[in-house]
Amino acid sequence: MKKVLFITWDGPQTSYMEGLFMPILNEVQNSAPYAIHVIQFTWGTRERIAITQEKARELNIKYTAHSISRKPVAAIGSLITLFKGSKFLSNYIKKNKIDIVMPRSTMPAIMVNRLKDRKFKVLFDADGLALEERIDFSGLSRQSKQYQWLKKAKTKMLLQADGVITRSQKAIDIHLKTINNQQPEKFTVVLNGRDTHFFKPEAQVRKQVRAELNIPEDAKVFVYCGSLGPQYGWEEMMEIFQKYQQNHGDACFLILTGNTEFALQRIPNKKEDSIIVKKVPFEQVPKYLNAADVAFALREPKYSMQGVAPIKLGEYLLMGIPTIASAGIGDSEAIMSQVPNTFLFHHENPEAIKEALQFVEDLSQVDHQGIRACGITYFSIEKSAEAYIQSFNKLSNLCSN
Repeated sequence: MKKVLFITWDGPQTSYMEGLFMPILNEVQNSAPYAIHVIQFTWGTRERIAITQEKARELNIKYTAHSISRKPVAAIGSLITLFKGSKFLSNYIKKNKIDIVMPRSTMPAIMVNRLKDRKFKVLFDADGLALEERIDFSGLSRQSKQYQWLKKAKTKMLLQADGVITRSQKAIDIHLKTINNQQPEKFTVVLNGRDTHFFKPEAQVRKQVRAELNIPEDAKVFVYCGSLGPQYGWEEMMEIFQKYQQNHGDACFLILTGNTEFALQRIPNKKEDSIIVKKVPFEQVPKYLNAADVAFALREPKYSMQGVAPIKLGEYLLMGIPTIASAGIGDSEAIMSQVPNTFLFHHENPEAIKEALQFVEDLSQVDHQGIRACGITYFSIEKSAEAYIQSFNKLSNLCSN
């Protein structure tokens, strides 16, 4: 039995650990001889940490939360945590006899870079293009000392890691350019898998939810599920919906988001009756997705978006929902070319709105099972676990040599 330590660095609001990574890692240890440990560096509240701890117990994952200092100011506190965190990790790895250390993204990579006398293998989870996202969406400058320091640390990890996992082939291509195309064999794509028994279409649930929301059975229901903000295609979604509704007055738009304030502030007054905004717990997401006829998976296709695997796209496809998704997001184009009843939205195309509307108008005979079958192929938790196990096995063979 090999022991794997997954290390993350998170803010107080993130729930992806218990919602995404822990279920996948649990599937790994149920399918292969690996025992999973997790250390989460976080400044989340005790209540937030308790939720993650409970999920870890449920999934038989050894979980430890380590506090990120925010004093005297956040930046200095983070540096203090990084330096102290390396010693904490070193002691944890030795005490628990960890075989594979798996830092996720840049901050954990910095701590692992500082560890000496390594007797373990390193699998770097270069999840997305995090630094480039901060340039695209948070105003970080490529010329800043902060960026150059973080980029240097990430490049060092890309070079020194025994294996690297990404969420897209495009991300691999970008990372290989960074390290002058060295060691391409150590890179592997893993996808964000979901439980296919949880995300599944159910005709009876569809009827119940539509009755609950007072939506006629034959009305076309658009759905968006996830975060909201300027980069999530709000304007495009609203324009497509409003233009469709001009010819189909009973059409509805169901928005499932934690950021309800963003949506409610931007809904046109005359559309309030046909747009439903709800904040629902993760456990109820499939229930409400069952009510939908067409889903939005739009996101501004900035450079950094080549590195992501949209979680919501997988959920929509597993539910068998026809989907309008942005081009230029990870490997979505290659995936969607295999999926029936989907539309690839090219944001730079002046005819994109018109073509998306025509796509919806033409949705008469929908191959729901075909959509779901493709979703299972690319986004099932089993497929995701297989890719992780493949990466672990490569390193386990190195451990044995």
